[in-house]
Amino acid sequence: MKRALLLFPALLVACGGSSASSTPATAPATAPTTSPTVAVSAAALAKNPITTARAARTKLAADVLVVGSVSFDQNHYALVGPLVDGRVAKLRANVGDRVRAGQVLAEIESAEIGQAQATYLSARARGGAADANLARERELTAQHISSVREREVAEAQALSERAEIKAATERLRAFGLGEPELRALDNGASTGGRVPLKAPIAGTVVERIVTLGQAVQRADDAFKIVNLDHLWVMLDLYEKDLRRVHVGQKVVLRSEARPGEQFTAVVTYVNPIVDEKTRTSHVRVEFDNAQGKLSPGQFVSARLLGDPAYTPVDALAIPRQAVQTVDGKSLVFVKTPDGFAKRIVELGQSGGELVEIRGGLSEGEEVATDGAFALKSELLR
Repeated sequence: MKRALLLFPALLVACGGSSASSTPATAPATAPTTSPTVAVSAAALAKNPITTARAARTKLAADVLVVGSVSFDQNHYALVGPLVDGRVAKLRANVGDRVRAGQVLAEIESAEIGQAQATYLSARARGGAADANLARERELTAQHISSVREREVAEAQALSERAEIKAATERLRAFGLGEPELRALDNGASTGGRVPLKAPIAGTVVERIVTLGQAVQRADDAFKIVNLDHLWVMLDLYEKDLRRVHVGQKVVLRSEARPGEQFTAVVTYVNPIVDEKTRTSHVRVEFDNAQGKLSPGQFVSARLLGDPAYTPVDALAIPRQAVQTVDGKSLVFVKTPDGFAKRIVELGQSGGELVEIRGGLSEGEEVATDGAFALKSELLR
């Protein structure tokens, strides 16, 4: 037996005190189901105010639903390896360590580095002597003690030695030595033929391929670093759906690992080439993972929000948040002179924050949006 409940006056005040809407302009596809109004206590109403929206015809573009996989952002991923043949003399980072850009991960000991450092120091010594000689020749030439020719020879020698210093410096930099290591050499410190292996980006060490004492070559990989604050979600869309997808489109992600949560992302690339075998095309979505909600390797469900600028259709629609589910049926709460009546509706396609109504509701009828869940809770009491 259906029971009729009276809505407290406070409910109508919270809803603006408006009266029922006029006769709808469009008849519903399915006749509304007569339902009782739902009473809400004043305390519950104060905690969950109710707002409404009218069912209206609008241009609606369907969402695209697809399953995707989470992967590294290739723009924030680095393979780190030695730039010279040698041996791993020291390890300073392990798997799982968070490292900053420029941080030393390991030290490589190499005879080639030792030779390059000796060449650099020799060039610096000769350059210093050449500069001193040039200064002396310029002074003697000014005093007419030395000839212009002798000064020019000294200038040419100093220029040549500076070029040697520059070449030796660039060679050490090509092997991975930076300004701190070069300054240490200039100050007489010895590195013992070692070169630091540094992280090119900030991130997390997800793999260490080398061990202490291992012989390595310049083509070897030693560490893999990923900045997990930035992730990609890769989607495969059938060609029939590609016309509804574009760069900049908003995407809502959900993961079984975090039930009840959803994450916002954006489409950054749509591959214009369709695979001949699968008839799908790759779509890349970028996700800001600064809070560590997702992990590479996970599967997620993705809802690409429909954009009315792409393949829109004319449809009767209401905000998605107005729709509640009870016993497997979709329903809304329609505003009436006596309160809010439960109404079972037939849903069509969804587009962005709107959902199509194919039956059970007429154009112009007013439904609860914010606070609809509170009405559902009261209904189920």
